[in-house]
Amino acid sequence: MKINYIPLAKAKELLNNASKERELNDVQGAALKHVGKFSKVSAERAAKLQSELVSLGLEDMLAVKVIDIMPANLDELRTVLYPHIQNLDQDLGNKIIENLHKSR
Repeated sequence: MKINYIPLAKAKELLNNASKERELNDVQGAALKHVGKFSKVSAERAAKLQSELVSLGLEDMLAVKVIDIMPANLDELRTVLYPHIQNLDQDLGNKIIENLHKSR
């Protein structure tokens, strides 16, 4: 079974669409409030950014984690990726940060 990881921005879009069709239950309502507070980019930009980060070599799960947190510098990025990537290549890290800055 393949797991599809989605950024908070996509979850927000899905929950907003669902709320237009029907009343959300308590858990869904709380989730919508949470993603509304913490998502940092639009769903469209998050999808594009996810593709860019995966093409740079990040696993899908890590790309989503990075998008959700949007680290501002290399040290923050290393913290987000640890322990999955313990020795982040500086060139790769700079490319990731550059892509994130374009999305702000």
